Amino acid sequence: MAGKVDETIADMTAAAAFGPDIQLVSFELERLHTGLDQFASCVLYGTATVDDRDGRRHDHRLVFKYKHPTLEKREFYNNDSQFHNETLFYERIAPFLLASRGAQRNGNVTATPTLCRYFYGRNDCDEQAHRDVIVLENESVRGYRTAVTSHRLTLDFDHLTVALRTLAKFHGLSYRAKHEDSVKFKKTVADVKETQWSEDGEWIFHPSVLQGLFSVALDRLKQRHVAAGGCGDNEVEWIFRFQTELLTDAMQSLRRIVVPVEPMAVLCHGDFNRNNLLFRYDDCGRPVDALAYDMATIRYGSPVLDLSFFLYMNADRQTRDDHWDELLDAYCATLAADAGDVPVPGREQLDAEIREYGFYGLVHVSYFAGVMLEETIQVDVDEFLDADEFKMLSLLLRNGGEPATEWFADAIQHFIRCKYARAPAPSTVANKDCIPDDIL
Repeated sequence: MAGKVDETIADMTAAAAFGPDIQLVSFELERLHTGLDQFASCVLYGTATVDDRDGRRHDHRLVFKYKHPTLEKREFYNNDSQFHNETLFYERIAPFLLASRGAQRNGNVTATPTLCRYFYGRNDCDEQAHRDVIVLENESVRGYRTAVTSHRLTLDFDHLTVALRTLAKFHGLSYRAKHEDSVKFKKTVADVKETQWSEDGEWIFHPSVLQGLFSVALDRLKQRHVAAGGCGDNEVEWIFRFQTELLTDAMQSLRRIVVPVEPMAVLCHGDFNRNNLLFRYDDCGRPVDALAYDMATIRYGSPVLDLSFFLYMNADRQTRDDHWDELLDAYCATLAADAGDVPVPGREQLDAEIREYGFYGLVHVSYFAGVMLEETIQVDVDEFLDADEFKMLSLLLRNGGEPATEWFADAIQHFIRCKYARAPAPSTVANKDCIPDDIL
């Protein structure tokens, strides 16, 4: 691997990734390993020392992300499409969105989300796939680090709020770009590749796997209902409606949900959760900003694709019960404050989107929560490569054990209550922040 990184550094210098007329002085590999939370790529860290044209010396701390070395794992993770999306994001989409947004609005530099600094990328695939790489700045140089919490999944209220404000700023870039040049925006995001569905329309897992994951969690909800003495009969009806409306043909439900519908659709991160977030803290240890990385699974769709996954993946049951409205209000407030004269969804519209599209978050929590709750996080990908649907379901249910089942059951229960118990509130006052239906 060290030789591969040396080759990358040489390619970067030749491509002027560090700037024009730069001379490479040295490169030191800091640590040779893939981080615990990285599954779909091989990640390394190092520092490049360079001299500029005036003889001034600079150190660049870098993160290198390579595809898996074996063809089977590259195909399993859809590495080629993922690397396409990430290079597309940093080389074309982000510059366009930020130009549309402007470096700052009314002098407010905090209105733009913090993004990783991109140095270099290549995605030649085929015989040269071993050289394909994405190189970003190691954002610890700007004070960003992984969340300081004790649980593998849970973020506390302060971290959740900061992350949602960051997400609102990110989504806000799409609303502004569509408002200013909808034609160019659509052409730009049209090049994003699908990373979860095959060309034949098959999802990453067989439909029976998804059915099995949901069945186990729904059985847990029914057990809770019996243990509680059968109180709250509406919940039994809601579970039945959920099974009938969304699980009878779960794949069709998921296909419908990922289709972008205007005017609400935005460029979504696609994997917005704590293992793809870095936080910056103040002197008292409070989170003040968040930075999202790993843009490999970006997709165009409802903002709820990101919101539902994040809130069902990283907020525990108690936090959702106590602070759901506050968290969504924080997202909406940041979106509105950042928008200026650009129409953005208000809270009422967002609630309706959650009822319509929140199933997306549940689907991804169904398998990923268990992976993240494994204490060792040593996922043996080889077990998954040739597994049929029965073995795949067994492997996924094994991950995380009882805590994963409880976590997923909590998420389903909350969504069911939001979808069926919370009727849309009548609107009596026009909301200037709401998106009109004919914005595009």
